[in-house]
Amino acid sequence: MGRSYTLYTMKNRGSFDNAFKKGFVKAYSPSHITGFFEICDNKNPLYKGSVGGGLVLDSGCVTDVSLTNQMKIEINGIEEDANTTKYVLDNLAAESKITVSTDFEVPIGCGFGASGAGALSTAIALNELLLLNMTLNEIVQVAHRAEVENNTGLGDVIAEAYGGIVIRKKPGPPGIGVIDGIPLREEKISYVVLGKKLTKTILEDGDAEIKRRINEYGREALKELMRKPTLEHFMLVSRNFSLQIEIISDKCRDAIEAVAAEGKVASVAMLGDTVFVIGDSEALSTFGEVKESKISYSGAKII
Repeated sequence: MGRSYTLYTMKNRGSFDNAFKKGFVKAYSPSHITGFFEICDNKNPLYKGSVGGGLVLDSGCVTDVSLTNQMKIEINGIEEDANTTKYVLDNLAAESKITVSTDFEVPIGCGFGASGAGALSTAIALNELLLLNMTLNEIVQVAHRAEVENNTGLGDVIAEAYGGIVIRKKPGPPGIGVIDGIPLREEKISYVVLGKKLTKTILEDGDAEIKRRINEYGREALKELMRKPTLEHFMLVSRNFSLQIEIISDKCRDAIEAVAAEGKVASVAMLGDTVFVIGDSEALSTFGEVKESKISYSGAKII
């Protein structure tokens, strides 16, 4: 916890020649939809985060890292600031000129934990490229810090590190946070993206009343899910939470009601403008292009 990851990189400078021989490393991270959550604040970013529940999806991102003549971050082929990924780069490879290129299968800023996935896949790839010899917990802790210090998420990284239907019971990354889960089964998730909503606008700029509602109803939702930890009950608890916190768009509310009319349960990906449902939904298709992904049974990895 007290380790300086920049110093950790410097300790391994003698291994950089071997890294050059590798050329580049490619890593994958799944995405993550949060159904409900409670904000858990702390001055120490390793203890800051959230508790709640979410689904890890196969559709995620692939990141290439390579030693080049410049430090650059590309997102879907376009050079970006990408502050969450830049945090990882600065902390793990401050003395190296590295190009990071991440391609996403899911939209950014729509409730899929994309910033966390980008940071996590970058950290895993850098550990391999630069021969940093970090454990999985150490790698994920860097990505978690990147996420919470940039206010782009609170609990996506720990879920994306492991996969599944994740119940976050204690905030923080692996080694500090505690997760449980709902037993896995083959299942697909269908979703429609109705717009963008930056997580940062809620976590950093959101008013106290919004955060109070999130915490009150998020705390109740976690207790309710633990009484009956099934995927179907997760969807019901998540739908109730999304309606109770009163920040979802009218389009999201209309989509939830339309899916309910056909006898199914839909909810909203937090904190985005995306409505999702288990399996197929004819009603959902009336709101836009329906995309789908299987629930991921594994977490981020080198590929």
